[in-house]
Amino acid sequence: MALIKKGSDIDTRYEKITPVCKLLWRAFKLLAYVAAGLTALLGVMSVVLVFVNVSAEELLFTPYMKVVTENGVRKFDVCLGNGIEVLRAYEDVDTGNIKGAVYAGIFTLMAGLAVSIPVFNYLGKLFKNVGNGIVLSADNAAYVNYIGLSIMIGNPLVLLIKRYFNYALIKNFVDGDLRFDFGIDLFGVFLGLLLIVFGTIYGQACAAHKKETALILRDAKD
Repeated sequence: MALIKKGSDIDTRYEKITPVCKLLWRAFKLLAYVAAGLTALLGVMSVVLVFVNVSAEELLFTPYMKVVTENGVRKFDVCLGNGIEVLRAYEDVDTGNIKGAVYAGIFTLMAGLAVSIPVFNYLGKLFKNVGNGIVLSADNAAYVNYIGLSIMIGNPLVLLIKRYFNYALIKNFVDGDLRFDFGIDLFGVFLGLLLIVFGTIYGQACAAHKKETALILRDAKD
């Protein structure tokens, strides 16, 4: 609240963000590298998984998939996400079913990480500039716009991928007539557009400051 409270320190209260930016910009750059590394690692895992040839039970390696016994009957207990947990007869589940569940998790996570890479990268650049006192720079406005564009495009895409794999998982484990409901989540679009608007206004402020500075310097020379 100290950053936004009103008072006589109006000229200095926003400067309190500078040490925060100095502290965090390296963290965001590191997160970008970590996200890129994890995306690459998951890509390798998805390729390796193609050649894995074991039984369905031997392929279980997460706490979300396990074999349970109920009333003397062995069953696969698989969490499909969105609060859905499926119990299916042991003999009705094969390696392909489990691989499908694993691939759904891998590709959904990869999509989320891929979107986070440019967001973390541009946040790091923005915070670095602000931390170094380079505030009224057109580059900063561009970074905000890039973050907004990444969210506007990436968020609906990630949610669409997640929606599809949820459908594929349920169809893979649940008998019945199912259809994929194609839909777009608009929250990410609106959030991205809002950031682009803010970035554009920020850019206009930077341009106006540059013109004013040029006029002051010209008048000083005259």
